[in-house]
Amino acid sequence: MNNAELVEHNKNRKIYQIAVVTRDIYRTMDAWIENLKIGPWTVLTFTNETMDYLRVGGEEVTEPYKFLIAISRVGDMEFEIIQPVYGPTIYDAFLNAKGEGLHHIKEQVSDEKLPGVLSEYASKGIEVMQTGQFDIDVHYYLDSAHKVDFIYELGNCPVYDLPADMYTIYPDPGN
Repeated sequence: MNNAELVEHNKNRKIYQIAVVTRDIYRTMDAWIENLKIGPWTVLTFTNETMDYLRVGGEEVTEPYKFLIAISRVGDMEFEIIQPVYGPTIYDAFLNAKGEGLHHIKEQVSDEKLPGVLSEYASKGIEVMQTGQFDIDVHYYLDSAHKVDFIYELGNCPVYDLPADMYTIYPDPGN
């Protein structure tokens, strides 16, 4: 693509999230709060009982799994911290292979456009390595590291209210 084509292609795209993976979500949140003044954090627990489905490497995950995520917004950007707890996910595999740090960058793509965008990436040899759904939120992690040195995620990024018993706020707003 030439410059004009790139500008046209990218003018309506939205990078929605930057995410890191850690072994200790609370240590990482504390570091971000203390050093970067990023917070407060909405902390959620996802398990085989709370998600509609999780597929890793194209296979439905049938054994128990659990991971924690923390979300904070700075302007229009969402930051996510992920801690795997147990079960097969790409998060634990990433930690074992690379250690803590940048895991993925996420682009918001509408539900209508997702199939075509996924197909376009597949035609370039960039396949889905993990996908899952919680309520109306769907995500696709792309195995893009062999092409661009990081994981690229696509998701519909809906805005909706979470049930009060699904999350906590850190630090505790009462303190």
